[in-house]
Amino acid sequence: MQKILLTLVALTLWVFYPADSIEAKTEAYSISPNSETYNGNFEAHPNYNKYTKHYFLIRSYLEQLEESGGGTLILKKGTYTVSNVLFVPSNVTIKLEDGAKIVNDNETGTSNVDANKSIFQFIRPSLGKKDGVYGEYEGEKNISIIGSGNATIDLNFEKDGIAIIAGHNQNIRIENINFLNMYSGHFIEIDATKNAVIANNKFMNSKPSPTRIKEAINIDTPDKLTNGWSSKWSKFDKTPNSNITIENNIFFDLDRAVGTHKYSGGQYHDNIIIRNNKIEKMREDAIRVLNWSNAVIENNLIKNIDSGKYNANSGILASGAINPTFQNNTFENVPCPMQFMAWKNSDSGSEYDATFNELSKENKNALITNSIFHSQENFIRINPASALVDKESIEFIPVQTIIPSFIGREI
Repeated sequence: MQKILLTLVALTLWVFYPADSIEAKTEAYSISPNSETYNGNFEAHPNYNKYTKHYFLIRSYLEQLEESGGGTLILKKGTYTVSNVLFVPSNVTIKLEDGAKIVNDNETGTSNVDANKSIFQFIRPSLGKKDGVYGEYEGEKNISIIGSGNATIDLNFEKDGIAIIAGHNQNIRIENINFLNMYSGHFIEIDATKNAVIANNKFMNSKPSPTRIKEAINIDTPDKLTNGWSSKWSKFDKTPNSNITIENNIFFDLDRAVGTHKYSGGQYHDNIIIRNNKIEKMREDAIRVLNWSNAVIENNLIKNIDSGKYNANSGILASGAINPTFQNNTFENVPCPMQFMAWKNSDSGSEYDATFNELSKENKNALITNSIFHSQENFIRINPASALVDKESIEFIPVQTIIPSFIGREI
């Protein structure tokens, strides 16, 4: 009898409160640059001032969303200057309305605390300053940052600034944001993350970094040996990324669009998909593949890549590519459209053995579908595994395998 009553109650709740209305009850908050903090929190904090008020404003709502188990934070039109890192918990969507602009700021207005380099880190606020909290994919889940219209995150050319750091996460989405004005950092750094979509964004304008290899989207492993990840809350367990889709974005006037610049030995980022993007005016290789397995790079337009010191910058440079499918891309005014070569980390991470490509016959056939226009080379290089060279001599490697030049379509 008790089971029957419980079933009747459940059915009654379903009739009067269908699934979509239950979901609508999730915590949702809307703020503007002039809003007060949640429940007045932090306004009496000794570091609260005109420089830090937007940081404390957004932080107060993210902490409330952690406490309530998730929800939505809507940023209305206006400029939010953020001086310190904002930690984002699981099950949270941050929506930037048309005209909402987040600006990285290095001024805190107090000697008590220094400004941070990053704006958002995908870890719950209560754990953001603890050591060694997460490994593998056991961190925060179900996080989105979604823009509409002219929503912007501006790094303001702050040196080494990063807009978003994602690590040990699952199920993240970053969409419809204008990312602007980078200098020697990344717009997005993504490590040890499973199932992510980065779509319909613009990544535009950076000052040349000293190394000229700073990617708009950096795909990396949390590895102390390679010195490419510094978030203290990570276990630094070298977990690679899995199932990352980067599509329908625009990349313009940057060092690099997407890539990895150090690998962890034996670890491969799996199923990285880069599709339908427009990449223009890169200072180095537009896409740097390094220890990626089962990657798909297709239907991208890559044009006007800087020739570099030896006229050999690539549209796609691949090392440690296992079963790559790179097809139907268009290269225009690119010195070296695509090259596969062995590689070994230099300096940090040099403890690892060299990494090599593995291409099947099907992989090589897919390469023929790419189109090349007005480039200094009208072929794709596949260097043998034995042709391991250091960074300075890469341009002098003779071509070993030439994919025939092909007639493409007009752009």
